[in-house]
Amino acid sequence: MPISVTTLAHVAALAAAVPRITVSLDTPSGSTIIVGDFPEASMCTHAFRQFVQQWPVDAQHQPCVDAVHFDGAQERGPVLATGPSRWFVSELAAQPAVAALRAARPDGPRIDTRVRFDPLLGLSVVRMASDQLSETELDEAATLAYAACLAEHLIWQGTRVAG
Repeated sequence: MPISVTTLAHVAALAAAVPRITVSLDTPSGSTIIVGDFPEASMCTHAFRQFVQQWPVDAQHQPCVDAVHFDGAQERGPVLATGPSRWFVSELAAQPAVAALRAARPDGPRIDTRVRFDPLLGLSVVRMASDQLSETELDEAATLAYAACLAEHLIWQGTRVAG
C-alpha cells in the first residue's frame, strides 16, 4: 500500500529537523531514494520538502513510496528516538502546539521541549529531551505529548468543519 502524501509530509519535516538522520524511501519498482544532506543522497531534505509540498492535494495518484526507513533514529510508535531526544510531527501551528504541550505536561522531572514550525509544510516538529528520564519514561512522555497535539488538532478540525 503506498504511503500517503500526508505521511510523506511528516517524514519530510522530520528529515529536515532531526540532526544526522537519513531517510530511505522504497519504491514499488525496487528502487530506494535516499534523502539526506550529504553528497551521495538522491535528494537533499530541502528538495524533498519542496517536492512533497507541491504534490497536488486532490491528486488521484499517490506518491510511489511503499516504505520509509530512518537511519540514525529508531521508530517508537508515532515518535522517533535519537539518543536522549524524542521527535514527532504535529499538524498544529507552533503556538497551538505549545499550548497543547503545556496543558499535557506531566509532573516530575523537567523535559526540555522545543517546537519548530515548518512554514513550507505547515507542520510543527516537536523535540523532547531529558537526561533525567529513562528511555521508556521519555518514550511515554513523548507519546502522551503527541496524543495531546493530535487531540487538539482533531478538536480544531471538528470546529472548523462544524462552523
